[in-house]
Amino acid sequence: MDLSDFDSAPAADARTTAMGWAAVPAWADALVAARPYRSVPTLVAAATEAAAAWTATDLDTALAEHPRIGERTTEPTSAREQGAMATAQDDVAAAITRGNAAYEERFGRVFLVRAAGRTPEELLAELERRLAGDPEPEVAEATAALADIAVHRIRATFGVPHLTTHVLDARTGAPAAGVALALRTAEGEVLATGETDADGRAGLGPDVLPRGDLELRFDTGAHHRATGVPSFHPYVVVAFTVSGTDHLHVPLLLSPFAYSTYRGS
Repeated sequence: MDLSDFDSAPAADARTTAMGWAAVPAWADALVAARPYRSVPTLVAAATEAAAAWTATDLDTALAEHPRIGERTTEPTSAREQGAMATAQDDVAAAITRGNAAYEERFGRVFLVRAAGRTPEELLAELERRLAGDPEPEVAEATAALADIAVHRIRATFGVPHLTTHVLDARTGAPAAGVALALRTAEGEVLATGETDADGRAGLGPDVLPRGDLELRFDTGAHHRATGVPSFHPYVVVAFTVSGTDHLHVPLLLSPFAYSTYRGS
């Protein structure tokens, strides 16, 4: 789906889409009423702001038919997000089943966490951590998890990759278009390739990146040669560590003889 489709869809259809992100009716209605968004970051910001008002009642409504972690489900989105559970060792799967039951007995609702991008062992560790908490803080943890899942689903709906970049040519003060990019592991396995668009932006990679050290290579030398400017660096490699499932933005401020980068948002 393209964002313009969501912006222009009949209200009932748009509401159905939003309810797929999080089954909180008032939240879905608010997102539909605030259209058009015109950019996914604008939609994500609106969704996040509206989710900040969620209550325990909203949480219970959303979880009424939500599958348990590790439970077989025919709902395609949840099945895809929990795909890693298919690789779970028997002891881990059994521990998650026991933990689910203990959590429901203690808190009265299904344990909720963003499963996409997490290993079975990580899911079990998060379940055990939260099972040891108190009921009131756990409502906040669970609603934050629901919001995290909603944002993940919004980005997946519109094909927003896990990693984005923006290259700005500091010499001209303009975006650097057509810069070739390669995302790879520290061992050299190429995960994705692409190039910056007319605004100097690009998105790369799967919806959830593998954990560990990755490298993003920018073919900056070709960019400078195309503009007839001598440069020092034939290419730039930015190394970074993926430790979670949050969206990553790795911008590059470029000049012929220097560059800088940072963890963006």
